[in-house]
Amino acid sequence: MKKIIYIIAASLCLLTSCKKELTLEEKMVGDWHCVANSVKAEIYVTFTAEKTFNLYQQIGEGAYRLYNGTWSLDGSTLSGKYNDGTSWATSYEVASADDDTFTLTAEGVSETYGRVSGGIPEEVLASCVTVVKSEDTVVLPFL
Repeated sequence: MKKIIYIIAASLCLLTSCKKELTLEEKMVGDWHCVANSVKAEIYVTFTAEKTFNLYQQIGEGAYRLYNGTWSLDGSTLSGKYNDGTSWATSYEVASADDDTFTLTAEGVSETYGRVSGGIPEEVLASCVTVVKSEDTVVLPFL
């Protein structure tokens, strides 16, 4: 009889509320596209579970620039360092996040990202130029 009760309880758990809630850090992992920003730039970013990122950014015409490095999350504060050890210009507050979107806020500016299914588009990957942050002279709107 006890086995039947355990089986019923386990079945109900699977069908209802026993779904594991992802942490904010787990939600951030993946490929993202900036769908709302205050600058005229195309931005894609990948956050990995190993705490690395690849940021693909196109300002105006031309190739995407690829910036990479490491990221960390302290509570809801996102920060990171580029591949040359330079820290991001600011940290970002993850103002909201679910499985498909998140919003970053810093210095009164918000940017919303949507999850990219299927990964970063091939045309972005094919046209990118890897940049070492300390050698770059462009002022960046993100990170």
